[in-house]
Amino acid sequence: MKVAILLLMLNLLGVSSVMMNKNLKKKIEGNWQTVYLASSSVEKIKEGSPLRTYFRRIECGKKCKQIYLYFYVKRGNDCQKYEIIGKKRQEFYQAQYEGKTTFMVKMVNEKILLFHYFNKDRTGKVTRVAGILAKAKQLTKDEMTQYMDFVEEIGIEDENVQRVLDTDTCPKKIKTR
Repeated sequence: MKVAILLLMLNLLGVSSVMMNKNLKKKIEGNWQTVYLASSSVEKIKEGSPLRTYFRRIECGKKCKQIYLYFYVKRGNDCQKYEIIGKKRQEFYQAQYEGKTTFMVKMVNEKILLFHYFNKDRTGKVTRVAGILAKAKQLTKDEMTQYMDFVEEIGIEDENVQRVLDTDTCPKKIKTR
């Protein structure tokens, strides 16, 4: 039932599978940085929290049936590096991170990537997160509008949006597979 609801929501948002775009691998792979995050549970994305992720790189496996996500999470002043593998399941990806995470990505342009995920933690609590990754430090007014519209469409309050780039002190480069 949860899968059906997720698929319906993604369809309503006009989010197509990343597999539909043959050039996606070229577009999605590369260095990215988290600019903003929004969450249905703000405490999960506050500084030092496990869902406040500082992205560095995304890579696709063969035909993007797997996506490799490289990011940091700050624990106090220390940056902990993560490599998470998302495996394609129908129209979305599933990964093990802080419990079970189901996510999707949407290309806005070659410099902007939107992502949305549901995280079911070890206690069973489900948190929705929407983020925007960029190849630049600033978003244009149009890009910010698209992100805020995206956040609203998935039901996260505007006041739950946080600019996380300003607290990103983790290494800029990350070693990948």
